Amino acid sequence: MIQHNENGLNGNINLKLNFLTLDDIIKRTALNSGLDEESIDKEYDIIKEDYGRRAFGGKVVIVRSDLNSPVRQDEHGQYQIAGAERIEASAATIDELSGYGAKVVVISHQGTPGREDCISLEPHSVLLKESLEKLGNPLEKIIFGRALWYGTTTEKIIKEEMPDGGIFLLDNIRKMSDEMGPANPEEFAKIPDSYMEIIGNLADFYVNDAFSTSHRWQASIVGFPNLLNIAGRLTEKEIKENRELISSIRHPYTMLMGGIKISGYLDFMDKSLENGLVDHILATGALGMLGVLGIRGRRAKNYLGRQTVDFLQEKGIHSELNTVTGLARRYDEAFVLPVDFKVELDGEVYNKTVEEIQKHPDKDRMNLYGIGPETVARFNEILGGSKTIYIKGSPTKDDDERFLSESQQLIDSIVQLKKKGATTIVSGGDTNNLVSRSGYLPQTDFTFSTLAGGAATEYHSGILLPGLLMLNTSYNQFNGRTLSEGLENYNFGFKLESPKKPVDLI
Repeated sequence: MIQHNENGLNGNINLKLNFLTLDDIIKRTALNSGLDEESIDKEYDIIKEDYGRRAFGGKVVIVRSDLNSPVRQDEHGQYQIAGAERIEASAATIDELSGYGAKVVVISHQGTPGREDCISLEPHSVLLKESLEKLGNPLEKIIFGRALWYGTTTEKIIKEEMPDGGIFLLDNIRKMSDEMGPANPEEFAKIPDSYMEIIGNLADFYVNDAFSTSHRWQASIVGFPNLLNIAGRLTEKEIKENRELISSIRHPYTMLMGGIKISGYLDFMDKSLENGLVDHILATGALGMLGVLGIRGRRAKNYLGRQTVDFLQEKGIHSELNTVTGLARRYDEAFVLPVDFKVELDGEVYNKTVEEIQKHPDKDRMNLYGIGPETVARFNEILGGSKTIYIKGSPTKDDDERFLSESQQLIDSIVQLKKKGATTIVSGGDTNNLVSRSGYLPQTDFTFSTLAGGAATEYHSGILLPGLLMLNTSYNQFNGRTLSEGLENYNFGFKLESPKKPVDLI
C-alpha cells in the first residue's frame, strides 16, 4: 500500500532555481538610463517597446527553441510535419525579439539521430514564417542555413546579411556531433571550431525558450556559459505553470503513461512510486508491453510474439526490460498493466487478451498496436476515482485510425473528469497533438497543458534540469549574488562560472 506524501516535493531542487526574463533585461536597461523603479513598474507597458529596442536592438541573440514536431510519412514516402504546435508556441519569443530589432539566431532540433524523424528543419522554417505572420510580423523571409555551421559562411550571414530584426534558422542540431558532447558547460564552450564557439562569440545574449529540452546535458542547452542566459516567453510560462501544477496535485494521483519513449521516465516513475507522490501508473505503449513481458519471466521473453520483441529491440527499448520488470513487481498494485491488446494479423485488427496472444499459433506474426477494451475499462475505473490525472504518450498507435479509438475513449473520460473537478494534465508535444486530433483543445479542456514531456516529469520529480541551472547561474550573476546561492550543498560535478561577457553590457 502506497503512503501518500503530500509534501514530497518540498525538497525539489528545481523549485529553488530562479531565472531572468526578457522583462528583467528591459527594466535593467531603463534603470541604467536613469528611470527609477517605481516609474518603470508603473509605466512599463508604455516604455517596454522603446527600452526593448535599446536592450536588444542590433544585438545578436541566440534563441534555443524547441521546433521538434511529430512527422508522418506521406504517400510518396517523404516525411512531413504532422503537427505544428511547438513551432507555433515558439514563435512568440522570436517575434518579440525580432520586433525589438535583434538579430535572432534560432537553433533547434528535430527527432532522434538514427531515426526517421531526424529530418532537416527546412519545412519548419516555412511553418515558423507562417506563425510569425499570424502574429503580425511582416518578415519577408527567414534565412535558413542548411548545414551552414562552420567557417566563414555562418559568420558572414550573421555579420553581413542579417538585418536588424532578421531571423536566421540553423539546421537540425541533432545532426551535429558537438551537440552530444561533454556534460560540463565549460567543456562545451571550449570545443574548438564548434558551432557554440562560432555563434557564441558573435552573440550578445542566449535565450532558452526550450523548457521541453532543458533536462538534456547538451550543447544547445548548457553550451553557452559565456553569455547571459535568459528565459524566453515559452520557458517562462512553462516554469510558472509547472510550479503551479505541483502545488495543485491532489490524491489519488494517477499517471497514464504511453508512447515509445520510456527510458527518460523510468527514474521519475520509480521515485514517484517510492515516495508516494503518485498512487497509480497506468502502463500503456512500450511501457505496458515490457511490463507484461517482464512479469512472465525470462522464459517467456517471446510471450507476446516475436514481432513485438523485434519492435522493442528496433526502437532500443527492450534493454529496459529488467528495469520495468522491477517496477511492475515492486509496485504490483500501483503499477497497472494491460490485460488485453489491439493486434493486427494479416491486415485484420483483433482484440486479444494477454493469454489469447500467448496461446495463438500465429502470435509471432502479430503486431501489437495498443491496449484493448478490457484494459480501457480497467483504466477508466481507476481514473474515475482520481483527483489528479496526468497523461503522457499515446496509449495506442497514433498514426493509424484503426487503433485510435481506445486512446480517444481514455481522453474522453479524462476530459469529463476535469468537468467534475479533477485536476488534469496533458504533457508532451505528441500527446497534445493526440488530444487535438481527438477533438479537444489541450489549453481549455485540460487543467494544465505542457509541451514539455521529459523535462516536465523530471522537473516534478526533483531531478535537476541543467537548462534551469544555467538560467539560475545567470540570474545570480545579474543580481550580484554568488553563483551557487541557495544551492551551496548541491554537487554539480563542475565549477559554476560567470559569463565572460559582463552584465554591464546592457
